[in-house]
Amino acid sequence: MAKSGMFLAFSAALLIGCASPLQDRKTPEPIVSEQGHVIGHKDFRPDPRSGEQVAVPVYYTPRHDAAGTVVAYEEPVPEGVVIRAVDGRRIGVRYHDLRSRGSNQNNEGVTVTLPREGAAK
Repeated sequence: MAKSGMFLAFSAALLIGCASPLQDRKTPEPIVSEQGHVIGHKDFRPDPRSGEQVAVPVYYTPRHDAAGTVVAYEEPVPEGVVIRAVDGRRIGVRYHDLRSRGSNQNNEGVTVTLPREGAAK
């Protein structure tokens, strides 16, 4: 009797988990510029009034090198910034470090950049 009760409880929990509305979420669609750069994405969120999915565009901030060409883009996130290559791949992050803001107001935080595959070490 105890085994059948546990089986029923597990089955009910599995059924509730599979019927959750998280499966209705769409993956973000990239926004591509004329040059072929991924400059943002469309995030789909439910409309509070109608309940249907509404596209909300999120644009990235370009990062330039010394010559002025765009080498990467920054996507704002709550913890800091995700650094993306021009093709949209995630290549690094920058965390906002609030501890050093007291001594250096212009500090952008700690930046971690991932090396490309096949790059010289």
